[in-house]
Amino acid sequence: MTAPGSLTWAGTLNGLTQELVDTVPADQTYSVDDATGSATGWNVSVDATTFTTTGGTPVPLPNAGTFSTNGSVTSATAATAPSAACASVGTCTLPTDTAVTYPVALTTALAPTPTVVYEAAAGTGLGTVNIGGSTATDPVGWWLTVRADSAPGIYTSTVDINLASGP
Repeated sequence: MTAPGSLTWAGTLNGLTQELVDTVPADQTYSVDDATGSATGWNVSVDATTFTTTGGTPVPLPNAGTFSTNGSVTSATAATAPSAACASVGTCTLPTDTAVTYPVALTTALAPTPTVVYEAAAGTGLGTVNIGGSTATDPVGWWLTVRADSAPGIYTSTVDINLASGP
């Protein structure tokens, strides 16, 4: 699997709750290469620690679970899956993803639990598959809700994106 190296959000507190999206084109995609030939399918899961300010006395971002993903960089509430495309013609089988409902809420915690964000049913997802992409119809949208009562600061989280065999 090739996942984004980091995710980035930027915003300025304005007294209103804001939905921020990662606008870095390289972060709007990941790829899965299933060259096993087993056709057991696969799933991609994500977990993230609580978003907390750096330095001094750390302050958590209010309202755990403010992190989500879908197939849109224009709407945090879009019920769209990211697009899937074969990296090369004739060398892959596109994944069938029917079990994941978008947007996928990702609960943040000190000891986070992984949540499946994309899957390939058995018999699908063989070969190299690109999920999303900045020029895709439905790029991967990584969303962060920042409430109006959030403390000013730079927040960080450790986000893990994992690949496992089987849907």
